[in-house]
Amino acid sequence: MGIEQPPAELTKGFWMLGTRAYPVYVCRDAEEAAIFEGGIGAVGPVVARQLAELGIGAQAVRQIVVTHAHPDHVMAVPQFRRMFPAAAVSASAVAARTLASEKAIALFQQIDQGLAKAVGSQPPGAVGTAEAPAEPPVKTIAVNRLLEEGDVVAVGRRRFHVLATPGHSECSLSFFEPEARVLVISDATGYYVPERHLWWPNYFSGYAPYLASIRRLTGLGAEVLCLSHNAALVGAEEIKAYLAGAIAATEAYHRRIVEAVRGGQSAGDLAGQLGREAYELAPVLPLEFFQKNCALLVKQSLAAEGLAGEK
Repeated sequence: MGIEQPPAELTKGFWMLGTRAYPVYVCRDAEEAAIFEGGIGAVGPVVARQLAELGIGAQAVRQIVVTHAHPDHVMAVPQFRRMFPAAAVSASAVAARTLASEKAIALFQQIDQGLAKAVGSQPPGAVGTAEAPAEPPVKTIAVNRLLEEGDVVAVGRRRFHVLATPGHSECSLSFFEPEARVLVISDATGYYVPERHLWWPNYFSGYAPYLASIRRLTGLGAEVLCLSHNAALVGAEEIKAYLAGAIAATEAYHRRIVEAVRGGQSAGDLAGQLGREAYELAPVLPLEFFQKNCALLVKQSLAAEGLAGEK
């Protein structure tokens, strides 16, 4: 079963909050809660309101868990810090280095402003710029705890195992709770459009690691799958089919790139074409943004085939 509209309780004590385009996930056990994902800035007040409606007080939120250091996954973190003063921020060491960079955060803030404008044009009930308070700019985002493969994020009596799942980014982490079979994967399977059952693969840091990460996640037997855009999935068979679809879509995308370049299309022209297609899926930022990202995908596919020198 696909869940596309938060707020929604996916399993006992575990919710999808935020918005459809930028969900965050909240786990509560006893008197303690943790937020997984850091969203965009405009999501901050939405999550605060949703938590209040659930009766989860500000002091209950003890952890803010960053899946990876991309702007649409961290820019609500400064707001969360102010809203939830007892909370510590956790992330991988690679993500922490990015979040400590003033240059990176300045760029992230520019992108976040663009995303806020885009969601402001959505129908009533979606995140709008009017919901986002005027927040003072931050220079960096501090991380209190460094996470790595094999660590555990404890929320009351619940235990989420930390999995390194590179490919989308070098700093990507996933989180698995074996008892409830909850799996938070963020962008490990790319950008999924449920109404079209279509994936835009996002192997920005490596094609082979990206596929290996998805295959590893497939073997966990999750019954709740938490994506970072547009949906969460409930049901072991549906999740298994989703992950198989993500693998197939990624392999097909890679083949398309390699065959196009071997057939004579330039890498630059191909990136432009793929970028236009991605932009049409989610026109939330300028076309150039998507074309630059697709240039990375072309580069990674060519490198995986030993064609890195192709132009």
